[in-house]
Amino acid sequence: MVKLVQKIIQARKKKSDIISNKVPKDVVDVLLSDTSEKLTDNLIADNMIHMMIPGEDSEPLLMTIAENTKLKTQKDELGEPLCWSDYLSLPFTQNVITETLRMGNIITGVMRKAMKDVEIKGYLIPKGWCVFTYFRSVHLDQNNYDWPYHFNPWRWQDKDMSSCNFTPFGGGQRLCPGLDLARLEASIFLHYFVTQFRYN
Repeated sequence: MVKLVQKIIQARKKKSDIISNKVPKDVVDVLLSDTSEKLTDNLIADNMIHMMIPGEDSEPLLMTIAENTKLKTQKDELGEPLCWSDYLSLPFTQNVITETLRMGNIITGVMRKAMKDVEIKGYLIPKGWCVFTYFRSVHLDQNNYDWPYHFNPWRWQDKDMSSCNFTPFGGGQRLCPGLDLARLEASIFLHYFVTQFRYN
């Protein structure tokens, strides 16, 4: 950026040499008209950069702060009830809930009793044996998820939640009937936690 500003200064210097006795139109002209040996091109470039960067950032920053304060005041006055349409239009909230269920599901697994001899992938499970399906080992398996121990809601943007590798509510005929209710309650909690509380 310094080199770019120095090129602009050199171009303005050449123009100033051609047009003498002109009235300074901007800060660059004023700085160039100073004949002091201490005011080098590098120093002029530094001054220009220091003037440009705060000017670029400060106004949008102030506008953002003012806007957020206004929105917060409106929310405090009017409140912000959660409607069904809001719930349906919050896909990222669902991603957060899904990732939470993957990493810290309340139900770690389920017990099933074999009613007859069953062979699964070359393993025989005799009739009468009980099998514990450990969901957590599947949810944290690096063969199923990249960086399985990292909380990453974005992983669910293009991932199929109906996969057999994600079973926080069980599956098949014994799928938990409270699945949708649990997600709805978690969404309502997250909504009010984020919008009604301040945390530092």
